[in-house]
Amino acid sequence: MLEITTENFDKEVKHRQGPVIVDFWAPWCGPCKALGPVFEKMSSDYTGKLAFAKLNVDDNAALAQQNDVMGIPCLIVYNRGVEVDRFVGAFPEPSLRKKIDATLAKVA
Repeated sequence: MLEITTENFDKEVKHRQGPVIVDFWAPWCGPCKALGPVFEKMSSDYTGKLAFAKLNVDDNAALAQQNDVMGIPCLIVYNRGVEVDRFVGAFPEPSLRKKIDATLAKVA
């Protein structure tokens, strides 16, 4: 699981060749806490297909603003540095898996 910051956002997201999903979250956010274990568990299921990353919006507020994150948790899927999908809110694993699979089918 990648930890995204202002310092590594360009390298790990904007210049990444394959797709990456970034979880914009905050430690005080209840839905973020609920989504965290699901997101982490799923990261191993998509090895080689989709990179998983987390970005703390409290520590990286400028990046959240630049990416138009208005509510958290906010999962943004980037492919070759371009946003291709966005999911706002906490989802149970089956729903999140369905959304991710549909997005990956579009970028494959």
